Amino acid sequence: MARFVYRLQKVYELRERKKKEHEQRVIDAQKRVRDVEIAIEEKKNEMRMVRKNMLASPHTLMAAHDQFLHHLNDRLDELYEDLTIAKNELEKERQLLIKAQADLEALVKHKEKAREEWLEEEKKLELKMLDEIAGQRYFRAKLQEELDNAEYEQLTQDAEAENY
Repeated sequence: MARFVYRLQKVYELRERKKKEHEQRVIDAQKRVRDVEIAIEEKKNEMRMVRKNMLASPHTLMAAHDQFLHHLNDRLDELYEDLTIAKNELEKERQLLIKAQADLEALVKHKEKAREEWLEEEKKLELKMLDEIAGQRYFRAKLQEELDNAEYEQLTQDAEAENY
């Protein structure tokens, strides 16, 4: 029996590869979001430490601590903006992954349907071949039966001719 060959196999493999690439992009985007969240927590901890040290330091350093806190606060705002951008990028990558999965799923269903149609066609061809073989056997059996009948009649006629 012949092997099933999917005529869109290259497209199927391309979509599979595309889906895997999008999965990796989603993982990378999730990692970027986590990294930014960790950086935010580190900045918050650094700000807590500066405020704690500010209480224990001399009053002459208050202005320097205040400037440093403003700097940290600006950096924290930038990190929140980065977090928003990273989350938007993650959502965009998830949407692309969903689309890639849908495209692949459609092709998987098409492949399954094509395989079922191929199997049906193979069954039809096999039945046709078996019908042809059965017809040939029947024809040979009838031919042999006719030959046997003709030979029997010939023998019968020969035997009757000898008896007369």
